[in-house]
Amino acid sequence: MGAACELTVEVETATDTWTDITADTVAADGLSIEFGIAGDKPLDVVSSTGQCQFTVTGTKYSPSHADVLAGWTFGAPIRVHMARTSDTAISVTSITRSSSTATVTTGSSHGWSTGNWTTIAGAGESQYNGTFKITKTGATTFTYAVPGTPSTPASGTKTARIVYMRHYGKLRAANPVPGRYESMNKVRVVSYDGVRDLAEAKLRSIAVQVNKTESELLTAVCDALPSAAQPVDRDFATGVETMPYSFDELGTGAQALAVIRDIAVSAYGVVFMQGDGTLVLQSRKTRATGSSAFTFDETMQGLTTNASVDELVNNVRTTISPRLIDSSATTIVYATTGTAVSVGAGKTVTMQVAYRDPDDTRTLIGATAVVTTLVANTDYGGRPNEDGSGSDVSSDLAIVCTAYASTAQLAITNNGSATVYLVTSGGVPLLQIRGKGIYQRSPQQFEALSTQPYGDKALTIDLRYMGSASNAQDYADTVEQAYNDRGTAMLDSIEFLAADSDDLLLQALAREPGDMISITETQIGASTLLMVIQSIALDVGAGPWITCKFGLAPASTWQMWLLGTTGRTELGESTILGW
Repeated sequence: MGAACELTVEVETATDTWTDITADTVAADGLSIEFGIAGDKPLDVVSSTGQCQFTVTGTKYSPSHADVLAGWTFGAPIRVHMARTSDTAISVTSITRSSSTATVTTGSSHGWSTGNWTTIAGAGESQYNGTFKITKTGATTFTYAVPGTPSTPASGTKTARIVYMRHYGKLRAANPVPGRYESMNKVRVVSYDGVRDLAEAKLRSIAVQVNKTESELLTAVCDALPSAAQPVDRDFATGVETMPYSFDELGTGAQALAVIRDIAVSAYGVVFMQGDGTLVLQSRKTRATGSSAFTFDETMQGLTTNASVDELVNNVRTTISPRLIDSSATTIVYATTGTAVSVGAGKTVTMQVAYRDPDDTRTLIGATAVVTTLVANTDYGGRPNEDGSGSDVSSDLAIVCTAYASTAQLAITNNGSATVYLVTSGGVPLLQIRGKGIYQRSPQQFEALSTQPYGDKALTIDLRYMGSASNAQDYADTVEQAYNDRGTAMLDSIEFLAADSDDLLLQALAREPGDMISITETQIGASTLLMVIQSIALDVGAGPWITCKFGLAPASTWQMWLLGTTGRTELGESTILGW
């Protein structure tokens, strides 16, 4: 039995205004989507940039054309959702609004869950209509965030239909196809998901985090980013690893995605972006829990295997770097050297400075308990001449110090009538910041090793934020046990034709990275092999004809036996004892 799918491409042309551009897409040129984690190795734990590519026709999609569509600008949100034709709309008996929350009551049980997406149609007030992420409140009720303040209750003959958001990103490229003939004014479009924002955003304005879990660290990272770079939604599992000190190593700035990877690696968790733009954290205790969503029993169009010694590891070394913290906030963690800072009359100078080890100024450090109220003639001086001559004019200066984990911002305002040099009476530059320095001077390494016939396959893992020696050893033991056997590294990906059946179409539309599926395949000897989806790729042709590819990782590498943890304490669940 075949299955049919309906595809919708939308662009947000104004705040909360989504414009359907599906009719302008060129079906013959296809549409492709990919997102999730590339690879299945122990350190493949964070999503790569997801993207969507398609072609539209019309001069209004050419960014430099006089007739360009209003709102069609680089960075404009783009989303793609799909629906099975068999998933017909259900009747809505009422929609009411309280503040920005709309409550929907359906005429029959909707069968949907929190986090599903639904298209509302038929309401007399246009703000109620559209595609929204829902919160289930009952068998026949759910809520969603409604834009504006439409009158309540909603009028009209209303319906609701489940859809599946497969891409939520931002317009990155819109390249017109040159020439007058046969191009039909085509424009090639590329949209990147929120992972690209995380990869490009610099993380610097964030405080040192003390005794925080991986979920708390991820929250701090997201909150510290500019609003435009923050993910549209978050779903973080409760953290299980407490990190003593974090972010003290950022120096003058680091890519947010690189920091997120360090968090995931340090906690043996995974972080990925779902198709609807939700950033997800699965901890080592929530990864590969639950049951298989679907069994592919010889129903694949193709598969790739990775039965190779290159997939195996039998020598794992983990490294932690316990921090050394100054006992009092008297250490000079920043001091001006070389040319003195000068501020013109009535001017403000804003400086970004990095903390440095006072014993080795080439080494960047972190700091906590930073003294942000700078003291005249202790932390800074003010003289009318660079050589320090003249009277003390430090009172003309107003300095605002904003301290972060490894940097500080200094805003220095000269309220006087002449240039002020920040020097001592002897002409020595004087501008400093005091605090408790945080140092990484004594790394510790732990090892797990087994003898295997294929020889020595080593892996070194830097646990940047982990502080527990016991956990570092458990980490090494767990990874070594999970990856030393070729039986855990057999299947790399599967590919199937979604239109072959409604069940296969549902898998292409509803599955997300982190979901589990089962594989039965005679050639590789797989009988109900349990796998975790790492990545998803969809190729949509005319019809639409959909080919789906799941990148996979063995669930067994995450199914640890954990005493006292629900779902992980059953004997025989796994041979790996976790922590």
